Amino acid sequence: MMILNAMVCIVVILIGFNLKNVFKGFNEYDKRILNRLYFFHMTIAIVFHLYIAAFGGDAQHYWGQPKEMPFREILEMSLGGSPSGTMFLLNYFPSKILDLSFFTGNMMYAQLGFLGFLLLYRISKHYLKDFESVANIKILGITIFPWIWFLPNMHFWSGGIGKDTLLFVCIAAFIYALQNLKARIFWMIIAVIIATAVRPHITLFLIASFGLGYVFDGSLKGYQKVFIILVFIVGLASIFNYVLDFIQLDSLETDVIEEYATSKSSSLNSERSGSGVDTSNYPLPLKIFTFLYRPLFFDINNAFSILASFENLILLIFTVKVFRSSPIRALKRSDYLLKGSLVFFLLGSIAFSLILGNLGIMLRQKNMFVPWFIIFGLWVFHYSYNQLKENES
Repeated sequence: MMILNAMVCIVVILIGFNLKNVFKGFNEYDKRILNRLYFFHMTIAIVFHLYIAAFGGDAQHYWGQPKEMPFREILEMSLGGSPSGTMFLLNYFPSKILDLSFFTGNMMYAQLGFLGFLLLYRISKHYLKDFESVANIKILGITIFPWIWFLPNMHFWSGGIGKDTLLFVCIAAFIYALQNLKARIFWMIIAVIIATAVRPHITLFLIASFGLGYVFDGSLKGYQKVFIILVFIVGLASIFNYVLDFIQLDSLETDVIEEYATSKSSSLNSERSGSGVDTSNYPLPLKIFTFLYRPLFFDINNAFSILASFENLILLIFTVKVFRSSPIRALKRSDYLLKGSLVFFLLGSIAFSLILGNLGIMLRQKNMFVPWFIIFGLWVFHYSYNQLKENES
């Protein structure tokens, strides 16, 4: 069995390392950066494995439980709409049939996580026509691009077995597909199916956000906007009731949502007292700040919170630089994907800040949304630089 595990690890690592060669548009500089990004990602993935193996986590449950369950029961759970059942189903063959180890499973998922970073890099490069526009933007003395993609939290929660890794790559695949839907429809189908099975409300956020992005796109004609609105209304309607059932909301009335948010925040706050934060009395802006930028140094209680504080400080400085670079003007000139990315970031940040009261869970959940603010921010820097060049000439 050790031989099989070793062979699978070698194969998946070779595939992951060479994934960059599948995509067009990467020059030699890009490939060197992506090689470094890959080794960094895999290093963090090993840290993820060691951490979960030592302290426990959902990843062990998702990999170990299929070994104990009959396939019929797993299939019924998955078809019944259980996200855990979906995870058991995805892991059934490698975990039970092949009897692969937990380490091998984490290495397999780590390759999926790196695919998400490849797509992020590809999407961000699409909007940065030249690196000169962001070369002078630095945080703590380090050039912002491409090193912004080396923030460890993003790699940690996309480097092992779990829903977070699947959603990370599904969101990236969804937006990558929208850049050229006719040629990338397969990416879209797979992303929507998996995201809906794992966390349907994220699919709802994606449809709503990029539907609005299309509507606000100034390059579209009136009849095109009407058609797109109808398509997205159908998409929203088709999964709306499923999402309400999934998050256990009876309706979208204000008092129902407020009661749900309060109870959910309280329960999540009490799950892990070491990182719990009582946000129930916070005003909304402070809740959003807590979700996006904490823990900071005044929240430190272990080594991981120190690393998270440095990363959050970088994100906070990045945000300040974006706000100082005429983001509204850049937003008006952006395309529907950038508009949709910003809406997705804002929608997710507001929604999750209302229900989360645990800094550890916040670090995991914001991983779905922060990359899209980073891409929007890179576009703002790029646009501002080109505007300055035009004014000087």
